[in-house]
Amino acid sequence: MSPEKDYSHRTVVQKLGIKPDQRIEITGDVGSALRTEVKQALGRGLVRHGDLDGAIVLVQSLDEGHEALLRYRSRLHDTGYLWLVTRKRGHDRYLNQMELVPGAKKLGYIDNKTCSIDAGRSGIRFVIPRALRSSASG
Repeated sequence: MSPEKDYSHRTVVQKLGIKPDQRIEITGDVGSALRTEVKQALGRGLVRHGDLDGAIVLVQSLDEGHEALLRYRSRLHDTGYLWLVTRKRGHDRYLNQMELVPGAKKLGYIDNKTCSIDAGRSGIRFVIPRALRSSASG
């Protein structure tokens, strides 16, 4: 068994995979610090319309999660990602992220990463599997 990797030196933005000049949308109360850090990493503002490289969305119920998965599916580039941010265990709006996975799979996503956002929130990343991507996106 390989030793566990230490990611404590990485910023949240690095963990989320945010790159300069990406088209990113953020929806919901993901924390003002995260919004600011994402904009700084992008070197530009957030977007509200059009195609996206990624989205970061706070969801507080399975219904909100399903709605976000549907809403962003057509806007994401094939190589894009959707981070669904949820409240951590102990919060009155806690949502077990694993409950989002079956619905996401039905919509053509796979989950491939989780990370802590801050003391009260964590995220789960959904992407489009390579087999479902158009040949133009590699």
